[in-house]
Amino acid sequence: MPDPAKDSPSTAQQRASPQLEATSPVPADIGAPKPEAMKLQVSKSENQEPGVIHKLACLAMFMIFGPSLIMINKHILRDLGYSYPITHTFYTSLFCSIAVWVAVPVFNLRRKHAAIVTPQFYMRNIMPIGFLQGSTVVLGMSSYLYLTVSFVQMLKAATPVMIVVCLHVFNIRKPSGKVLAAVLGIAVGTLMSGYGELNFNIIGVVSMLSAQFAEALKLALTEKLLKNLKFDVVESLCYIAPAATFWVFLAALILELPKMDAETLQLVLDNKFLFLVSGLLAIGVNTINSVVIKFTGSLMMKLLATSRNASLVMFNVIFMAEKVSSLQFCGYCISLVGFLAYNHVRLKG
Repeated sequence: MPDPAKDSPSTAQQRASPQLEATSPVPADIGAPKPEAMKLQVSKSENQEPGVIHKLACLAMFMIFGPSLIMINKHILRDLGYSYPITHTFYTSLFCSIAVWVAVPVFNLRRKHAAIVTPQFYMRNIMPIGFLQGSTVVLGMSSYLYLTVSFVQMLKAATPVMIVVCLHVFNIRKPSGKVLAAVLGIAVGTLMSGYGELNFNIIGVVSMLSAQFAEALKLALTEKLLKNLKFDVVESLCYIAPAATFWVFLAALILELPKMDAETLQLVLDNKFLFLVSGLLAIGVNTINSVVIKFTGSLMMKLLATSRNASLVMFNVIFMAEKVSSLQFCGYCISLVGFLAYNHVRLKG
């Protein structure tokens, strides 16, 4: 539809009051908004930013949705005894994929790069990224079978270490001395957290560190394969989520589905509300992350996520009676300082 603000003054006047011009000799521009005023109104409506209440509501949802999803998934996998993290990842990923593909035509959402994403482009560039995304979620979810929620959040602080290594290996970005110093602090803090963990489990630690490495590799590969092609959250869910769902389904089909029986199905049916909430929260987390990034920026988003993880650690220590040693807590503090320094250096650079 043509923009009235971009039409000529005569065209704008005709559209402003067509009936008046056809039935009355009175000039049509009487009582009609001037083109300049219409332009100003359009400009204001386009550039209008969310209000304070809207931003606070989004931040509140950001701080609640992520931890809620973690706690529900941990309860499903560990407390209920549904020890099938790959299948559960497939379910939540499929839930997100279906929801976004339904939302695109219903809400008339745009896919800016639809013409570029040909079948050949998809297989060559999107499918590898989808594999790594699926690996990230599966390995991260598997770690909750063996580790406390608090310790998993502490290990997440080591993500920049993996990112720096992957970017250097792929020759995408060489780290500066300040970045290396910050990453070294994170690594030392993570080692202290692991050494001080009272319920250390090598399988859980390897799963979580592998998830972080897959995440870092995904970021590096995304930068390498997609170049400057920036997908928004709708396009990411439209293209990457189905690819991740495909790979996770293959893994579940081979590794977990043969082990399931009638009791497994009954467990899901008895707790269908929890599984439904888990799927809805997965959609909510993906959506609210994109909204928060829009009005805070990616750096602030990382800092908010870090503070959210720290809050989740404190919540589980205080209310869920998870034990954290003094050495582990000191190591986590060092990791957080290193993480803040890393993002500060990235911002300045």
